[in-house]
Amino acid sequence: MKLNKLARSLALIGLGSQLMTGALAQSTDTLQKVERVEVTGSSIKRVKDEGALPVQVIKAADLIKQGVTSVEQVLGTLASNGNGLDNMASNQGGDFLNSLGSRAHNNGAASASLRGLGPGYTLVLMNGRRMSTHGLNGSSVDVNSIPLAAVDRIEILKDGASAIYGTDAIGGVINFITKKDYKGLEVTAFTDVTEHGGGNISRGSVLFGAGDLTADRFNVMASLTYDSQQRLRGRDRDFQNGYQPELGEAPDTTGTPFANIGAASGTALKASFKLPGDPQSYSRANPLAFNGACNTITDQVPYRGDITGFNANNKGCAYDYGKQWSLMQPVDRINVVSKGSFALSSDTTAFVEVVASRVKSAVEYTPIQLTSGLYNYPANGPYYLSLAAALPTYFKDQNAPAADPRILFDTSKPERIRWRCIPCGPRQQNTTTDAYRVLTGLDGVVGGWDYKLGLSAAQSKVNTVLGDGNMYTDKIVAAMASGLINPFLMPGQSQTAAGLAAIDGAKATGANLYGGKATVKELDGTFSKEIFDLPAGKVGAALGFDIRKETYQFDDGSASHPGLNGVSSTPALPTVSRDIKAVFGELQIPILKNLEAQLAVRHDKYSDFGGTTNPKASIRWQPVKELALRSSYSTGFHAPDFDALYGGSRTNQFNSDINDPVLCPGGVGTRGCGIRPTITTTSNPKLEAETSKQYTFGIVVAPAPWVTSTLDFWHIDLNNRISTLSGQTLINNYGQYSQFVQRGTPPAGSTVGDITNVVAPYFNLAGDKAEGVDINVTMNFKTDVGQWVAVLDGSYLRSYKSRYSKDDPWVERVNQFGDAAFGWDLKLRWKHNLSLSWSQGPWGVTATQNFSNGYRAETDGFGSGFTPAGAPAKIGSYTVYNLSTNYTGFKNLTLTAGIKNLFDTKPPFSAHNVDNVSGAGWDARVADPRMRALTLRANYKFW
Repeated sequence: MKLNKLARSLALIGLGSQLMTGALAQSTDTLQKVERVEVTGSSIKRVKDEGALPVQVIKAADLIKQGVTSVEQVLGTLASNGNGLDNMASNQGGDFLNSLGSRAHNNGAASASLRGLGPGYTLVLMNGRRMSTHGLNGSSVDVNSIPLAAVDRIEILKDGASAIYGTDAIGGVINFITKKDYKGLEVTAFTDVTEHGGGNISRGSVLFGAGDLTADRFNVMASLTYDSQQRLRGRDRDFQNGYQPELGEAPDTTGTPFANIGAASGTALKASFKLPGDPQSYSRANPLAFNGACNTITDQVPYRGDITGFNANNKGCAYDYGKQWSLMQPVDRINVVSKGSFALSSDTTAFVEVVASRVKSAVEYTPIQLTSGLYNYPANGPYYLSLAAALPTYFKDQNAPAADPRILFDTSKPERIRWRCIPCGPRQQNTTTDAYRVLTGLDGVVGGWDYKLGLSAAQSKVNTVLGDGNMYTDKIVAAMASGLINPFLMPGQSQTAAGLAAIDGAKATGANLYGGKATVKELDGTFSKEIFDLPAGKVGAALGFDIRKETYQFDDGSASHPGLNGVSSTPALPTVSRDIKAVFGELQIPILKNLEAQLAVRHDKYSDFGGTTNPKASIRWQPVKELALRSSYSTGFHAPDFDALYGGSRTNQFNSDINDPVLCPGGVGTRGCGIRPTITTTSNPKLEAETSKQYTFGIVVAPAPWVTSTLDFWHIDLNNRISTLSGQTLINNYGQYSQFVQRGTPPAGSTVGDITNVVAPYFNLAGDKAEGVDINVTMNFKTDVGQWVAVLDGSYLRSYKSRYSKDDPWVERVNQFGDAAFGWDLKLRWKHNLSLSWSQGPWGVTATQNFSNGYRAETDGFGSGFTPAGAPAKIGSYTVYNLSTNYTGFKNLTLTAGIKNLFDTKPPFSAHNVDNVSGAGWDARVADPRMRALTLRANYKFW
C-alpha cells in the first residue's frame, strides 16, 4: 500500500469518531496529581482516568507484598494470561515438543500469553519500546531477562494494539515501566524457602539514583539484581506420581532399569507371541513381569495396557520416569539497568538507557532409554538374558524340537531390548542467555508538539551446552554391542568398572547442543499535540514512525555433536532478516462533553510480506459521573516467524507409542502395534501472514468515590493461524493425511510396509476465535482502624474455538485438557486473583487468593481411543492463599514476611504423564509444585 493511501486513511480518521487507544490505568489512589501522561495503548498524552480501553496497572509495591520476585511469577497471577507450555515448569525445553507442533528451543525461557493465544501474540515492551525475542525460539520475549527489581509498575493492555505498536500485539501488550527520576541508595535481600525442601529462591539487589532533572538538570539511576532458584525434583513431592492405576494413571514406557525384551525379526524373539489360553498377542517380555515382580526395581511398575491402551506390552514392565523429572529448573539471573537523563534545556531532555541480563538455567530429563534395533544386546554378551532359561514354561531355545509348542527364543541371535540407562545419569542441558538493550533518545517539546525520538539496539544470544547423561549414538551403540554393559541389574548389583567406563566413553558432556541469536535495531519517533478546539474540547493528535530491522540465526551445534541419542534440533539457519517500516497516526476527539472517540491507523511495510494497514477505533461515553461505557474495534497482523518459514526440518521420535491405523487398527494386529516411529517437522516458505479482527465492549461503574468496577467483553478472530498438526493428529486422521505417513518396503507376504516416519509441515490453519469477559472491582477506603484496599481481578472465557480449515467444524476448547490436534495450551473458563490489604501506621497486611477453576481430564493421552477405568472425568479447581505483613517502624528499614500457599495445598490430581504436559499426577500449567513456602524481605535505604 502506498503512503498516499495511508494519507487517505488518516483523512477518514478525522471525519469519524474514534479510538481511545490511550486508555489509562485502574488505580487505587484516591487523590492524583492532574498531569498529562502517555499510557500503554496510545501515543497521545492525556489526563489519567478510566479510558476507552481495558488497561490494568500493577504497582511494584503490590508485588513486593505478595512475595513476587520474577516476571514469570507475575504472569502466574494474571487472570488474563493463558495456561500454556510457556513457563519453566511446563516447558522443559524444546526437544520433547517437536513432535507436538510446538515451538522448539525454549530452554531457560518463559513467555507471556495474553488471552491464551500463545507467546507470539503478546507484545512485551520496556518503557514503551521493543525488546529482542529470545535467541533460541526467535518468536517471543524471554521475560526472565526483565529486571523486576527496577520496575515501578506494569501496564497490561488487554486489547489488540497493532494500530499503535505493529505486529505481535494481537492478544495485548505488557509494558514494564522502570523507575523514573529515582534518588537514593537502597539494598534489598529476599529469601523464599519451601517447607518441604527444594525449589528455594533468593534475591539481592542494589538500587542507586542521583540528581534532580529540575534542580540539577540530570538524573542517573542504576540497578543490579541477582536471583537464584534451586532445582526441585519429582521425587521431592509425593503428588508427582505416575503410577496410580486405581485412578486411571500408569506410565506408557517399556524403557525400564531392568530391560524389557522386544519382538523383532532377526532377533531372539522374532515376532509377537501368544500364551496358552490367552488370545492377546504380546510384543514385550520381562521375567519380572511374568513373576509379578516388576516393582522389585526402584520406580519400576507393572505395565498396564488397560490404562494405556497397548495390551501388547503387558508382559513387560514400565517405569515411573516422572519421578526423575525436574519440577523446577535451577536458574541464576543477573540483571543490570542503568539510565541517565540530562536536561539540555527547559524543553529538551536527552537520555541513555542500558538494560542487560545473563540467565543460566539447567533443564534435566530422565536418563535415556535405548529403544531401537541399534541397541540389540549381543548373543555372546556376558549378561545375555535367555527367556528360554528364565521362563522355561513358556519359552524354548533353538535346540528344542520343532514340534515343541512353546515360544521360540533363539539364543544364537541378539535380543532386542528396551532399557532405561540409569547409570548414564539424568540428561542435562545447561543454557546461558545473554540479553541487552541499549537505547538513546530525546524527549521534549518543539513548536507546541510533544515529541520523543529513540534509537535502540537489542539482542538475545543463547547457547545450550550438554551436561551429564547425553550420549553419542554411535558410541553407545558400540558400548552396548561390546557386551560390557549389563541392562539386567537386580537390586544390590551394579555395573562393573568396565561397564561404567564404556558408558562414560559414550557421553557427550560439554558439547554445544545448539545456539541462537535474535536482534532488533530500531529508530522510532512520536509527535503529539492538541491541534484545534471543538465545542466539547480540544482535539489531540499524534503522528509517528517506526523503522526497524529484525534478524535471527540458529546454530544446530552439529559440528560439536555428530549424532546424539534422543536429541534433535532444527538444522542450522544462517542469518535471516526482515526490514519493517511503519507510519501511524492517532486522533482523540471530544464529540460531546461526556463523549469522546479515538481513531488510530498504522501502515507497516515488510521487506518479505509487503504492506499491511491496521486501524483501531474506540469510543467512551460517560452519561453520569458514576458510569462510563466504552468500546473498541481493531485489526491485527502477524508475519510468520523465521523458524516456521526457513527452519528446515527436524526429526525426532514420537513421545509415546502409537498403533498403525492400517496394520493395527484399534490396537489389534500382529504388526504395527505400540510403535514409536520418527516424526519430521518441516518449515514452509510459502506461509501466509496471520490476521485478526477484534472488538471490546465495557462498562465502568463508580457508585462511590471509594469503589470502581469494570466489566469488559472481548472477542478475537485469528485467521490463517500458523501451526503444525502433531504426529498423533496425522495418525488419528489417517484417511485425510495419509500422504504425510511414510512407510518402508513391505515384508514378504504383505502389501503394506511398516511406518518409518511421519512428516508434519507448518501450514496456515483456518484459525481460532475466542471471547470472554474481564472483571475488576477495586475498593479503597479508610476507617478508624486503618486503610483498606480490596481488588478482584477475574477473567471469564466464554468460548475458545479452533479448526483446521474452513470446511471443518469448530472445536470448543474451553475447559478441555488439550490434545494433539490443537495443542496442549489450557483454556480455563474462570481465573481470578483476589487481594485484601490493610495498613495502619508502620504496619501493613496483605492476603491474596489465586483461583483457577477445574476442567475436563485427559481421556486419550496415549492415542488409545478410550478412557481408562478409574480415571476421574474432571480435574479439580485449584485455590492458593498467601499472607504477608510488612513493617516500616525502623528508620530506613522495611521488613516484609509472608507465607505462600498458606494451607499447603497440593495440586489437584490429573491422570496424565509428562510426555505431552509436564507433571505426572498433577498439571504444571496450573499448579505450583513448591507448596507452602516462607518469605522474608529486608529493604534498607541509606538516603
